[in-house]
Amino acid sequence: MTKLDISLADALAAWQEQGWLRPLDRSLAMMLLRQGASDFEALMAALVSHQIGRGHTCLSLVELATDPQRTLDIPPAQWEARNAYLMHSSALMKNLLKPTELLCQVLGENDLKQLSTRWLEQARQGQTCAWQPEQKATGLHPLVYDEHTQLLFLRRYWSYEQRINHWLYERMQRSAEQVDAATIKAIVERLIPDVTEHPSWQRIACANAAQQSFSVITGGPGTGKTYTVLRVLATLSELHRVTAPERTLRIALAAPTGKAAARMQESISQSLQETQSDEFNQLQTILPAKASTLHRLLGSQRNSRYFRHHRGMPLPYDVVVIDEASMIDTEMFDALLDALAPSTRLILLGDKDQLAPVEAGSILAALCQGAEHGGYSASHWQRLQAASGEPLPAETQTAGSQTRLDHVVMLRKSMRFSGAIADLAMAVNACDVEAANAVLAAHAAMPSSPVQVVETRQPQNAAVAANWLSPQLLSGYDNFVKACGETPSPEETDTWALRVLSAYGEFQFLTALRAGPYGQKAVNTAVAGHFGQTPDHWYHGRPVMVTANDYSLSLNNGDIGIALNHPESGLLKVVFPGKEPGTVRWVLPSRLAQVETVYAMTVHKSQGSEFAHAVLVLPDRSSPVLTKELIYTGITRAKKQLTLVIPNQQVWRQALQQRIERLGGLFGR
Repeated sequence: MTKLDISLADALAAWQEQGWLRPLDRSLAMMLLRQGASDFEALMAALVSHQIGRGHTCLSLVELATDPQRTLDIPPAQWEARNAYLMHSSALMKNLLKPTELLCQVLGENDLKQLSTRWLEQARQGQTCAWQPEQKATGLHPLVYDEHTQLLFLRRYWSYEQRINHWLYERMQRSAEQVDAATIKAIVERLIPDVTEHPSWQRIACANAAQQSFSVITGGPGTGKTYTVLRVLATLSELHRVTAPERTLRIALAAPTGKAAARMQESISQSLQETQSDEFNQLQTILPAKASTLHRLLGSQRNSRYFRHHRGMPLPYDVVVIDEASMIDTEMFDALLDALAPSTRLILLGDKDQLAPVEAGSILAALCQGAEHGGYSASHWQRLQAASGEPLPAETQTAGSQTRLDHVVMLRKSMRFSGAIADLAMAVNACDVEAANAVLAAHAAMPSSPVQVVETRQPQNAAVAANWLSPQLLSGYDNFVKACGETPSPEETDTWALRVLSAYGEFQFLTALRAGPYGQKAVNTAVAGHFGQTPDHWYHGRPVMVTANDYSLSLNNGDIGIALNHPESGLLKVVFPGKEPGTVRWVLPSRLAQVETVYAMTVHKSQGSEFAHAVLVLPDRSSPVLTKELIYTGITRAKKQLTLVIPNQQVWRQALQQRIERLGGLFGR
């Protein structure tokens, strides 16, 4: 390969213009160059920052040396643009180098096999990088290199993972206060009676959490995570009355987003109403009135990434329960652990197979890797059987004195999620294309089937994309339109608003992408046009989603409201669910600075929600974000009816075989 005489600054500017680097990535490299770093150091900083933007917490130099293009996820088809740069409006395009070319130019040689060796030599000579385990990272080192794993980190993310690892290992070396297994067994059997199939993983999860200061309960939709965690809390409450009768157990309930927190509160309230006993009546008196977001729990501060609660001012709770833990990123998990007192129990709930968070990291997936096999150490395997009264399968035991999976229980049987939707979800989760297509084929000729497929012609523009929005599909809004059209009396205003919000939650378009002819923006425009409206204007019946936390109004990113003509005041106002179940709150549109129309939302935004009928709209071309986890998450948002919009069968097949693989340093991976 011929060495090209192009400056690193020009090459990175071309990468940014092409959209392969974020402005943040390039800015970091340029800052390091101004501070005297070498081209090599600046380039590696830009690349590891680029990986963080893709959800990884580090960069593997082994993978980078082996296949730079695949590691950085730069689409090969776009290299043709480099050869046609004279037709491009910007002269920067002539500096568009492949990753291999740019790395070789900066290295001064063509052999990338020595990348890790060359990087370690460079790190020892410069001031930009600290290397582990020999040198301690300081504020002078924006980069950290792990010589054993050959992973390169930004120091901030390396620090997050080091603290998380330390916290987890420390908790895994000790359990909570030792309680007689027979006592736990008696409570668990009383709270979860009438078990017909053994082993009961719900009993096992309850017994496990009662013996641990840190525990994880994972499982798919309908496996009873809320049911189980209520029994866990009732067990802990009973034990607390014995060990500390002078005060009540202090419990916090939280989730990563406002929508997930509202769903958590709704599920807990419904489960409590269905259960009547002295233990649950007692539990209801000590549960918080409302689940909060993680940001609100920790005490977020404006214009700052820091929180009011931290190691010096820990949260004042005995037990903290976090739902939808698959949405927690590395930075947020570090902040959560830092805010927990040594005596506070942490319980995580979530589906390990759902989408990873938008930000870098995949905490729940890392914690639960291999959970379907059990993976319990011999001693803990015996303790679980004694405390739960359940016979654990022999294959769930593994060698070793202790494992991270001692703290994880996976619920396996779905109590309410079955039938065609569940079959399709399981096939997708297993990356089994043939099984998934078999489910779709079996229900193709059944008009009343809970799973329907809409196949479309590939459109050339967004306007054509509206063709698949048939009257039959749009009839999913009928109950919502009917509720909006009611004319209640002033005294019935709030009751009517609750009916409108409930009707809206029955039907939802979910998209894989924001842009493109099958993206969120196109679908929102098409549906708004069906109702004779434009997406960005206020009108009676407009559904909106808050897109940024608004602390002055106590609204969170992801909260959904409906614009309605208020019967009493005559003004157009936006109604949101209230802080207490069964209540609403009204806000003038002029006070909502950051909202968007939400006839359609992305699958990422839908996490923590459920809809009676969900329409999952896939794109007509492949995308890095189109993975089996995204499709699985979209499918499992549907409770009764699922409609799949599949413009391109090849894209569907490719997506089912594409997994989220996030690189990180948790547990020494």
